[in-house]
Amino acid sequence: MVSRFSNIKKLTICSIIFLSIFTILLTNYAEAQSVNELNSQIESYNDKIKRIDAEIEQQRKLIQTTSAKAGQIETQINALNATRKKLQNDVSRTQNVIKKSELTIRKIDIEVTDKERSIETTQDGLAESLRKISQDSQAPLIEIFLNTRTLSDFLNEVIEIKKFKEVLINRKYALLNLTRELHDKKTEEVKTKEELEKEKQILAGQQQVIVSNQNEKKTLLSSTQSEQAKYEQLLKEKEVQREAFNALVRDIESKIKILIDPKSFPSAQKSILSWPLDSIRITQQFGGSDFAKNNPGIYGRPYHPGTDFGVPTGTKVKSVSSGKIRATGNTDAYPGCVAWGKWILVDHDNGLSSLYAHLSSVIVASGQSVTNGEVIALSGNSGFSTGPHLHLTIYASQGVKVGKYGTYKPGGSGCATTDASGPFADLSAYLDPMSYLPSL
Repeated sequence: MVSRFSNIKKLTICSIIFLSIFTILLTNYAEAQSVNELNSQIESYNDKIKRIDAEIEQQRKLIQTTSAKAGQIETQINALNATRKKLQNDVSRTQNVIKKSELTIRKIDIEVTDKERSIETTQDGLAESLRKISQDSQAPLIEIFLNTRTLSDFLNEVIEIKKFKEVLINRKYALLNLTRELHDKKTEEVKTKEELEKEKQILAGQQQVIVSNQNEKKTLLSSTQSEQAKYEQLLKEKEVQREAFNALVRDIESKIKILIDPKSFPSAQKSILSWPLDSIRITQQFGGSDFAKNNPGIYGRPYHPGTDFGVPTGTKVKSVSSGKIRATGNTDAYPGCVAWGKWILVDHDNGLSSLYAHLSSVIVASGQSVTNGEVIALSGNSGFSTGPHLHLTIYASQGVKVGKYGTYKPGGSGCATTDASGPFADLSAYLDPMSYLPSL
């Protein structure tokens, strides 16, 4: 008497499973070759990026040394030349990061296709195997017993059916794992594509900064003809413009009275905010420093309304916390507004707002959400600045407004006659950034 669960049927099921596994392995081998090649190329770009990083660090130190000797026209020109070389390396680095990201996306595409194909093949094999197992195991045990010659054959038949079911259950769990891996790969691809788009924005900003650097050098040379006396006169004229602007801001902010709820923002506590730069060198603290007290006209008040960080032009500037871009602006676009230059104001989720000023490039837009540590700009030397640096002001969000200078001071002169806009705050809204940033 022939067993219902015959050797021929067992062989058929095994063949289906074997062919499924063989097809997956054969496909995986071919695709593994492509993935390995892409991994090799990605690693090559990693090496290039590391070498460029080392060059950029050397150039950063050189620029930092040069900036410490400001005040001489020759030094200023040398600093611009050194900055241009660094910016070119910055561009090269970003281009390599973009190529690396593109290769990573290609690799993930292959891996996603591999997972999808494996899932489809495994599903087909499982469906057919389960159908046959189901057909061969529908008979009652008594029928299986009657169709076997001996008790031993009956027991073996039952055990074989159980084993095949266990194999298929294991394959089912393997299928679930493949599905999870596919989801993870797709999530990784989305993240990599977002990073790629951000790097492209940064690249566009860096290329813009190179052009600005070249124009700045041309303007400097044409205005001074490399003569120190003319350079010093240029600085004096800029300081006069700055004083006029500060007088305007001083007058506006003295009239701004905003009731700020002390519970609307966190009390001073270290590391509530993160550093806006990777490398920290503080050149001017918040508050009544000796320089601020002795030169009240520089800031429009006898204290510095933020913290300054010495950093080369074109350095990535990061948001100190998650939040939303309230506004951006560029006072340099308006004659007489020698102030913040290119700036960004971010409202954070905790009731604080941060201002980033003297930027060379803004790579975010009003209304855009940003995450903690996200690159939002490139540092620069725009506005009134004695050298490349980042200015960071922290406000209680309730106490700062954005508006046109002319709206707050109708009939005024200079900046008030233009459409330039900027942040204005109740004097009590200014907070010491160092009280919220990490410890040095």
